[in-house]
Amino acid sequence: MNSGGTEGEKRMPADRRETVCLPGTVFPVEDVGREGGRAFFDKVFFVSDHIMLSHIREITGLDAMALQNWVKRKWVPNPEKKYYGREHLARFLIINMLRDTLQIARIMYLLRYLNGMEPEDAVIPESELYHYVCQCIALLTEAALPSAADLDRAIGTATADFVPKTADASRRLRETLRIMINACAAARLKEAADRELDEIGAPPDPKLGRVLNGGR
Repeated sequence: MNSGGTEGEKRMPADRRETVCLPGTVFPVEDVGREGGRAFFDKVFFVSDHIMLSHIREITGLDAMALQNWVKRKWVPNPEKKYYGREHLARFLIINMLRDTLQIARIMYLLRYLNGMEPEDAVIPESELYHYVCQCIALLTEAALPSAADLDRAIGTATADFVPKTADASRRLRETLRIMINACAAARLKEAADRELDEIGAPPDPKLGRVLNGGR
């Protein structure tokens, strides 16, 4: 990305930049490297091809009840004898990184739009989709709100090794990534706004806010 910036691109002031975590996780990118989702998954599953829910809790920072609820609601496939594999983890991370700006029902629609309802219809494994999201965000890391041109350029670079199975696979992948990355960018902007509200003393609880404003 052009370090000088492009028209339509908004940048975070240097003193406002937060530690960037791998999407959907609590791990700073600096701690796990910038190789993308593939390398991160290889580290997670280095010893075994499955992990327990407690490991997913450590990775996402979510409590076990929330994670189990996602499985119960069929947002995440059932584990195999309480064990979770790469695609389970990818689904958890995708939901977690998008849920601040997209309703989970809409996240599920987006994944179905890309990969269909049946395994044989899948354009790409969700672990690979997650990898591409990580790569795109790494390419756009300096921009709080990337321009459309920068976004398309990052997607093209990140997915250069993608081999489409069908005529419209590349188009659907690009559209899905564009939505995901814009949602992640919106979450970062919301987080920045919440942080600045905290700095001026805004109450974190909406009910408390109504009390302070006379019940309005």
